[in-house]
Parts: sequence; structure tokens; C-alpha cells
Amino acid sequence: MPLYTFIMEFAGGTYISQVEAESPTLACLKWAKNLDTSEIYGLGLKGKGVLIEEMNKKIPEPLNGILNTWFTSALIQGKSAYINFVQTEYKAV
Repeated sequence: MPLYTFIMEFAGGTYISQVEAESPTLACLKWAKNLDTSEIYGLGLKGKGVLIEEMNKKIPEPLNGILNTWFTSALIQGKSAYINFVQTEYKAV
């Protein structure tokens, strides 16, 4: 299963995490559900719920000219979350 690396800009911070999923769309939803809200300033459980709803509705946009890279966004309690993610190849050691 592909590994996806997510980079989210939210409320002045940058947050990076990874999930394995079968597709970019499923990766977005799984990533949102797995986020640790204690590590993201200003998100909280309510904001995480909004993010999950947004990721459930949206189809990520592939970036032109860049392979295996997508963008999506969400408006969470009046703050924009800009989310780029990359399908990452890796070898287990």
C-alpha cells in the first residue's frame, strides 16, 4: 500500500505526518482521522471533526507537472489549512 507524506500549514505552524492508504482520496480521510490534535496549535477536537468532514467531501487536486503530489485545503473555525501531500516510496529496513 502506498505511503503518503502530508505537509499542512495551519495557524502559523507547519505539521508533517504520514499514512498508508490505497488512494490519494482515502489517504486524505485517513490522515485527518489519525491526526493528533494535541500537537496542532488551534485545531482541537472540534476542528479535527471539521477537517474530517472536509476531507470526506473533497477530491485532492494533483499538482501540474509534479508526479504523485496533491493539494487540498479546508476552512477550520475561520482559519485556512493548506495541505500538500506526496506519495512516498520507501523500503522497510
